[in-house]
Amino acid sequence: MYLTTSRGPADAPAPARRASLRLSRPVVRTFSGGRPFLPDPVEPSLAQMQADLVRPYPVEFRPELLERGERNTFLEMTQELLADLPPLPEPLDLVLVAHTVPDADPRRSPSCHLADVLPGDPLAFNLSDQGTAAGFTALRLVSEYAAADAFRRALVVLLDQRTFLYDTTGARDVPLQDCAVALLFGPEGRAGEPVTRQLAGVAQDDVRPTLEAVLNEPDAGGRSVTLVTGQGLDTERFGPDVDVRPASPGRPCTGPWSALADVLPECEGAGPRRLVVADYDSTLRYLCISTLDVGEGT
Repeated sequence: MYLTTSRGPADAPAPARRASLRLSRPVVRTFSGGRPFLPDPVEPSLAQMQADLVRPYPVEFRPELLERGERNTFLEMTQELLADLPPLPEPLDLVLVAHTVPDADPRRSPSCHLADVLPGDPLAFNLSDQGTAAGFTALRLVSEYAAADAFRRALVVLLDQRTFLYDTTGARDVPLQDCAVALLFGPEGRAGEPVTRQLAGVAQDDVRPTLEAVLNEPDAGGRSVTLVTGQGLDTERFGPDVDVRPASPGRPCTGPWSALADVLPECEGAGPRRLVVADYDSTLRYLCISTLDVGEGT
């Protein structure tokens, strides 16, 4: 069980320097179809739960979608994703599940399931209500928990789900595909620990110059730079010298990280390289940027 205490005295010795949490091979799965909602033998009934969940909001539960709809729940996608993960050499310290939209069937928690079936006794929780910043917030929290508690291994699971039991007309960043991505962090891996910046209150006109400043930072050390963009940056245009890899549309949470998984194999034996993953949420005005250096370390 994860336990925490208050900070020690100001003159306490500094904690031992922790190992960098490098990113190993990401795992990506997409899903089609799914199971029908009905029959529904689990209590409380999904119809009653969904009606209760939407009551405070200006949307209406549509029970007819239960009768003809299909779903891949967060738990089901997570279970299938586990089969593709490489063997874990050590117990996990942290499991973090992030998503931009609610689960169509929230009665079973994927983070609790992962805490039960994965090795170790990790701190596990879900992260939501972050818009397209969810994946970046997850990576930032991994680094912060690792710094505070010397965590050695962490798993981040990102989820997109296209099924809703209410009307989403006019909503932004609605997933169009069921997708799950696993990011496994530890002392070994292809890419260095992500350095994540989340900038709030960024106006649309400031997005490009802010991002270009990151791409041209002097600490790149001569590495070639590849920019992986989420769907919030798909209208931005960069110079011909910038290698841009846009994410697939319809995956507001998993898109940038699916694209990152496609880019990483190209880095094998290609020398030092900097990968910059970025997305912009125009509703929340968050500009999120994660920088990973490849070709150094193990």
